[in-house]
Amino acid sequence: MVSKGGVVYACFLLLGLGTLLPWNFFITAQSYWDYKFRDTSNNETVHRPTQTDLQRLYTPMQVCFSQIPNFIFLFINALFSHKLPQRLRLLVSLSLMIIFFTLTTILTQVNTDEWQLGFFILTIIIIILINSSGAVFQGGLFGVAGMFPEKYMTAVVSGQALGGVFASGARIISLSIGAEDTISAFVYFMFAVVVLCFTLLAFLYMSKTDFYKHYTNCQAPEKSQEKGESGVAAPRGLDAQVAIFKEIWPLGLSVWGVFAVTLGAFPALCVKVISASANETWAHVYFQPVVTFLLFNVGDYLGRQIAGFIMWPRRGSRVLYVMVALRVVFIPLFLLCNHNPNSVIPTVFPHDAWYILFMMLFSLSNGYCSALSMMYGPKMVTEDKAEVASSMMAAMLGLGLLTGGLSSFAFALIG
Repeated sequence: MVSKGGVVYACFLLLGLGTLLPWNFFITAQSYWDYKFRDTSNNETVHRPTQTDLQRLYTPMQVCFSQIPNFIFLFINALFSHKLPQRLRLLVSLSLMIIFFTLTTILTQVNTDEWQLGFFILTIIIIILINSSGAVFQGGLFGVAGMFPEKYMTAVVSGQALGGVFASGARIISLSIGAEDTISAFVYFMFAVVVLCFTLLAFLYMSKTDFYKHYTNCQAPEKSQEKGESGVAAPRGLDAQVAIFKEIWPLGLSVWGVFAVTLGAFPALCVKVISASANETWAHVYFQPVVTFLLFNVGDYLGRQIAGFIMWPRRGSRVLYVMVALRVVFIPLFLLCNHNPNSVIPTVFPHDAWYILFMMLFSLSNGYCSALSMMYGPKMVTEDKAEVASSMMAAMLGLGLLTGGLSSFAFALIG
């Protein structure tokens, strides 16, 4: 049981990595999207003071059209997850993610200069579809992890952050090979397809282990029709759902607050911060991939791992809610970092070191506070309600992402 538990933990880690892999790969490939939406009429370079309308619109629209379907489907999953078999939801949604990501990879090799607007619209459609699938997969995975001891939820949330580290590292490697943007993007997105395929295999293996069946309490098909797939009578009806939400709402509000602030600033506001370094290679090629994306994802991962070991403040403590509320200070701090000199906002922190410090604190607090909230939420209710409570926490997470994504439009405009 113990050895199998270790294997299942590793599978949860990989599955967590897969949930946010599309989001992480899409936002990290900033230079690729800048290349695709560049001004082709004058053969201008990507790195110039002014941007095209499509370049300027892509990041905030990518954030919004990722998070709107993400929230909608996380909410639907929270309400109706007991009506569809858990295994079917996870397998179908993960397979669709692989298909849409494969299409994105193929499009890197298609010359879209003559139909940039069409490619922009097609990319947004793919973003909507891939995030809808990802939300179903994420909601289902949180529901499953909620049935296990707390460390398995830690594995899922740590895996999500690890996906960001993987995406950032892969992007830096793809840039360092010195290939043109389309080739490096092809290599980069292909990494994601391969990892998602391994994620699918990991779930197929994990779901057949006795350790997995012990905690999910799998029943014969005829019994699972009368009971939830977890084997216990699933809470049904709006009254039951409201009763569960009343027990977990403070932690739901906490996870909403964490991600509302995070998505309000990252990436739409953060990508506007520019390096003050005289080294052009660092300033134009590596500054954003390393400081904005890699550093954020490493800090986020470390924060989630630390939360799994320390678990302070304890469940029910108001200190956690104060920590979450204080994170709003990062938005004005990022606005005051080095950015476009034509902005109405003054630059108070011009040196790269200030931005690096703020990003470290921003990412560590994001990982730490979100992990504690997601671990504590399902444990506020009895075991038979844990899957529904986890799905509700995932929906609140999605609402936070949506809130932050919508607010990022305003912050990006004034930044």
